[in-house]
Order: sequence, then C-alpha cells, then structure tokens
Amino acid sequence: MHEALHQRPRKAVRPGRRQRLAAYWSSALLLASGTLWLIAHYLLPLPEFAARHPLETWAMRLHGAATLFGLAVFGSLWGNHLLPAWKQGRHRPHGGALALFWLLLILTGYGLYYLSDEEVRALAGTSHIALGAALPLGLAVHVSQAHRQRHTDPA
Repeated sequence: MHEALHQRPRKAVRPGRRQRLAAYWSSALLLASGTLWLIAHYLLPLPEFAARHPLETWAMRLHGAATLFGLAVFGSLWGNHLLPAWKQGRHRPHGGALALFWLLLILTGYGLYYLSDEEVRALAGTSHIALGAALPLGLAVHVSQAHRQRHTDPA
C-alpha cells in the first residue's frame, strides 16, 4: 500500500551537455577519419611507385588520435552514464547494443593493430568497418529513444 512512498526517486543519468558534445564529436571524428581512410585505401588511385596512397597514412594517424579521444569519452560515459542507467534498468536494449558496438569496435581496432594472422585480421577489418558504419545509427536510435521517453514520462 505504501510501497510507492518508500521508493527512492530515480536519479537522472542523462550525460551533461559537455559530455554529450564530447560523445558526438568523438563519434563524428572517428567516422570521418575512418571514411577518409576507406576512400584513400579503396577509391583513390595510387601515385606512381607507391604501395599506398599518402592520404591513407594521414587518415590513420587522425583516426588513431580520434580513437584516444573516443576512448576517454567512452570511459567517462561508462562510469557516469552507462552503469547508473543499467542499474536503473533504463534503455537497456538500445543502450546495451550501443555499448556493445563500442566494445566491439575497440576490440576489432585493437585486433587490426596487433593481429598478425591475415585471415583473422581481415575478419577484424571487415567487422570494424561494418560496426563503424552502423555506429551513428545506433547512437541516433539511443538518443531519440531516450529523448522520447524523457518527454512522455510523467515528471
């Protein structure tokens, strides 16, 4: 009968404005630098006597720098947003899927850097490209679902 009176109110787990902007910027930088590498690797003609296009190297350096930023942002979201929201049971399907995407991107990126077996490395590369291409959609779904729930839940 009085159970509702004794429940603690849910604490908001929405990231702050700066943290949201950092997540959007890191995702955009990673997507842009990854796309730039794909263009340089697969679409641009090779200069004469070159094993790879010079833009590939710069795109990979930019992607590596963006990765450091993205990992820092992901780490901050892990403690301030992901774990508290998971404990509250909020947005588990799409939030969990988004976290899984990020973790798989981290693992496949690590594999691309350190794996020596070419077949396994090729699988990691294909997976990394597919996950990276799908990440913006996953982020958009998570943000829109959270936004919709925030505006439909009674205060």
